[in-house]
Amino acid sequence: MIGLHFLGPTKLRQRLAGVQPIHLRRVVTTAFQQRRKTVRNSLKKLAKEICGGDAAQAQELLDAPPVPLPSSVQQAKDAGDPFCAKQELPADWASKRPEELSSGQFVELTRLLFGPSDERDVDSFASLGNKVWRKLKHGQS
Repeated sequence: MIGLHFLGPTKLRQRLAGVQPIHLRRVVTTAFQQRRKTVRNSLKKLAKEICGGDAAQAQELLDAPPVPLPSSVQQAKDAGDPFCAKQELPADWASKRPEELSSGQFVELTRLLFGPSDERDVDSFASLGNKVWRKLKHGQS
């Protein structure tokens, strides 16, 4: 059974805490392309791309400890938000399979790979757009 809960843009921005939706999509789709691999192995190519082709720096990025939760996420977690309660990455995240991580942990994984953003920029990041999660049609961008 799958349950869908739709959020407004304000609540979504709060939960993402500065993570770009397009970056989150890249991490999720890359991790699930080879579902039976560990998260570290499935994200190696993306990490190398983020690091400008430097394999050593990409490996260092994948071995880095999880970044601390942003203060806005920590406050929501303390207030009992169920999404934020499961958002912190476990220390052994890289050895897990993608299906073992929660959606909030994918947000934190995206923050780890693409770098922490300034929390003051949460409202100023690019528009969420209407087609972030839809497939592109016939080469349109």
